[in-house]
Amino acid sequence: MAESNPLNAPDTHKLIQRFEWNARHVIEDPTALYFRLSRELIGDGKLLVLASHVPAHQPAPNLFFSAVHYLLMRDVNPAHPLREFFPDLAAQLNTRDDPYPVFREFCLAHAAEIRKLLETRRVQVNEIARCACFLPAFHLVSQDVGGKPFALIEVGSSAGLNLQWDQYAYDYRDVILYGARGSDIVLQCELRGAKRPPLTMQLPRVAFRFGIDLHPNNVLDADAMLWLRALVWPEHVERAQRLEKAIQLARQRPPLLIRGDALEVAARALDSIASDVPVLLFHSFVLNQFSRHAREQYHTMLVEKSAGRQLYDLAMEPKEWPTPLVLTRYENGTASEETLAFCDHLGRWMEWLR
Repeated sequence: MAESNPLNAPDTHKLIQRFEWNARHVIEDPTALYFRLSRELIGDGKLLVLASHVPAHQPAPNLFFSAVHYLLMRDVNPAHPLREFFPDLAAQLNTRDDPYPVFREFCLAHAAEIRKLLETRRVQVNEIARCACFLPAFHLVSQDVGGKPFALIEVGSSAGLNLQWDQYAYDYRDVILYGARGSDIVLQCELRGAKRPPLTMQLPRVAFRFGIDLHPNNVLDADAMLWLRALVWPEHVERAQRLEKAIQLARQRPPLLIRGDALEVAARALDSIASDVPVLLFHSFVLNQFSRHAREQYHTMLVEKSAGRQLYDLAMEPKEWPTPLVLTRYENGTASEETLAFCDHLGRWMEWLR
């Protein structure tokens, strides 16, 4: 049987609204390449049909643009003029011409490859700058458990780069450098508002750590790392360079990642961890890819596993905009939720509320 045409699909998953929302609330900058492409794409029937091959639970704009970015970086056609519109790929950036006709031609010419990527890849952004938002919360949990070492589990860990948070330096624009002050990876985060987060020079103590992911990305796998790189927007050159440094650091001692469903793996892990060891699970832009039922199951599981132990869940999830940083304390079958801060989704700023 002949392979189906990638430009034929019955459902567009309300793609127009999703591309519009992403442009307004995530990209924001009207001069950014993906913003400009989004404004044209929402009126392009053929490309909307191609984009409809994004699974319903995946963020369609991110996945679609990343697939194109990945193909360009993989040098499907190293001389293609579309590269000239990508700031991170262009030898000399084309700021004169309209990028959309060139983008459209590339997408139609590589429709089969794009469709395969949309159906098999996932948005697993491993944005280490979010660690600057996590760090104060880690300090807060450390205070809560009296300074005892706690187990740290990242749900939806991708390549596990956030698990090496204590190997990065942190600059909150207040003169003092926190974390691993000798690191060449410095995460800058602007503090907004009147309140200041609980930061000390001594890092919280971690007993052990690991990540859980349905499809973990091995830092030693060059193609997997190329995909992570493709998820970074083309204007974010410094961010891409920081990602490369974090990958190189992780390759020296690859993080422990467990493949599997978070509900099942986390439940088994909590059963196996001694009850006197506090446990903190954390995640960013992960539960939004769960179904509503799966999210409810996740929280129900944590309630059930909290009997006789100190258990915490730290969430940086897009329930609203800007993104809230929410800490939930679970203890003996009860849950207490507190919004600690509002954060930029890329960790560029944080407004501490506590």
